[in-house]
Amino acid sequence: MSDARVLHFFGGKGGVGKTTLAAAYAVRLSEEVPKHRVLVVSLDPVQSLSDLVKKKLPAKPTKLQAGKGEGGLFGAELNPPALLKPFLAEYLPALAKAAVKGTHLSDEELGKLYQQAVPGLEELVALFHVVELLESGDYDRIVVDTAPTSHTLRLFDMPAQLRKFLGFVKAGQDRAAPAPSGKGKKAAAAAAAAEGSGGFLEQVGQKAEKLLALLKDPARTAFHLVALAEPVPEAQTRMYFTQLRERGLPVTEVVVNQVEDHQGCPACQGRRGLQAPHVRKYQALDKTVPVNLLGRREVAPRGLDGLKEFAKEWAAGKETKALEFSAAEGPPALVRAPSMPPIAAPPLPPTRLIFFVGQGGVGKSSCAAAAAVTLTEKEGPVLLISTDPAHSLSDVLQSRLTDTETQVKGTKGLYARELDMAGWFNALRKRLKEKAEKAFEGAPKAGNDVPADLLYLRNLLECAPPGIDELAAMSVLTDALVQERFKRIVVDSSPQVTNVRVVELADTAKTWLGALHGILNKHRAKGLGELADDLAAMLKHVKRFEDALASPSESRFVVVTRGEDLASSRTERLVEYLKEKKLQVERVLVNRVGPKSTCDKCENRRKLELNAAKAMEKKIGLPVTMAPALGRHPAGLRELKAFRTAWYALSAPPAKVKAA
Repeated sequence: MSDARVLHFFGGKGGVGKTTLAAAYAVRLSEEVPKHRVLVVSLDPVQSLSDLVKKKLPAKPTKLQAGKGEGGLFGAELNPPALLKPFLAEYLPALAKAAVKGTHLSDEELGKLYQQAVPGLEELVALFHVVELLESGDYDRIVVDTAPTSHTLRLFDMPAQLRKFLGFVKAGQDRAAPAPSGKGKKAAAAAAAAEGSGGFLEQVGQKAEKLLALLKDPARTAFHLVALAEPVPEAQTRMYFTQLRERGLPVTEVVVNQVEDHQGCPACQGRRGLQAPHVRKYQALDKTVPVNLLGRREVAPRGLDGLKEFAKEWAAGKETKALEFSAAEGPPALVRAPSMPPIAAPPLPPTRLIFFVGQGGVGKSSCAAAAAVTLTEKEGPVLLISTDPAHSLSDVLQSRLTDTETQVKGTKGLYARELDMAGWFNALRKRLKEKAEKAFEGAPKAGNDVPADLLYLRNLLECAPPGIDELAAMSVLTDALVQERFKRIVVDSSPQVTNVRVVELADTAKTWLGALHGILNKHRAKGLGELADDLAAMLKHVKRFEDALASPSESRFVVVTRGEDLASSRTERLVEYLKEKKLQVERVLVNRVGPKSTCDKCENRRKLELNAAKAMEKKIGLPVTMAPALGRHPAGLRELKAFRTAWYALSAPPAKVKAA
């Protein structure tokens, strides 16, 4: 597997095994060339690398395994906020100094607006740090465990976005009045300040250029796309592959993880049959990109010893051939869920908003859709909405959905929508740009004389904090709450990283919109009133959404997970995060738990899942609901209803104490 590339990214949907494969690949590299210093570093905020190696990794690289001489394996989990602090100490003053007076806004006001485009930079600074580690010569190879799909794509877009933003700042400077003449100290100080701010921002721009060049260089960088042979991961992997190609990033292989082998009972072979069509689609992506298969381990590799053994088996290269699918292999008929669960799952409480959250690949969409189907039958009109960029509700409901509320065929009151955040964001961009242009009717609109404030406001959303496109989800959910057309709004959320993005966005958006509105509102008389009113309306939406999240009668969260060790650790951190935010966690739902079986392989898997669920319930102190594994992923109204009615509680609810 000798590979001369020095930077290896492992990416994919959450829950596909990126962290395990990244760590095992780093072990392979260090074993292959013991003299090399190999660093595995995690950019994934969920801290799974520490969980995996069973050792708390600091931000500073620490040796995990000795090699020859100074060689060996090193590991680190970066702390982006700590890296960001010294960067901002220079970056923010440089932005303030770079601001110049516009037609309506003063240099001080424009400087304050420039400084709002900071949230999200911490991840980019962490990526800058990885490049610095590589260029320092301290490490021969660096393997990077990335965050889930949409998060990583946003990160890879940030160098270009930062470069574009700094271009606006520089263009504003270039359009400013000529530098003060004279030889006095004041003129010299002003010239030095301008040069100093420009110098640092120029360095940042050069870092972004260098990073982009490195990411796109197939001789130095490789992107290993990790996937599962399941419907949702497959759809997202194909999207991810296309997006990486569009950005010019070199995809060197697709690794399909956790493929079932040829052994076991009919149920085992049924699970394998389900995987066959997805593997074939991966193989059809691009004939020049190899698709490698890795078998499912009943006990996942943990600790360095487990990773070494896994790396050795992977390096042998025998699994792909052994796991190949024959032309006859395909999905079986659906195996019905048991009709009488051991302990019936308690009903969902009468809450307007129910968020189904969790890492990618756990089955959030199926669970959210199943809940919405049963709630519609019992209570009336329900809106089911997907805010996940990689939508899968159409497949789950077997109904063609768009960004318009569509009544699901066969139901009397279930409406579903797959939110087009990019479309919503582009419409907002166009509207704000038109209002900005209107406020500068007499000013030059092209050439070198365009005022700096017009340049900024014209490109307002390009200067926004990363992730602000999630305003679409917040706005649409708030509208649905206010209109009161639906008794319930069930949300299939985007995958969790360390937080729920639409929750975090409330703080980010409030700060950014508040700063903008405060400044523009002062200049209403100069034509900026319409733009200020638009921002005020958006701020009202943010406030209404915050109020809804804080109220248990309006919002509750169902955390969906799997009965696996690494998934359990992530779930515990997510529950802790929601509690810290004072948000109401209704329950934890452990999905795809196998039924009792006479097959040793199936029964062992079921026991591992149950043990993980019991440990989770004890640790988090919340009720755990179990959802059964079916013969295939449930789709269509009948299957979703059967799936939902088969949910059961892990532990019997405590008996009600009668009043004396």
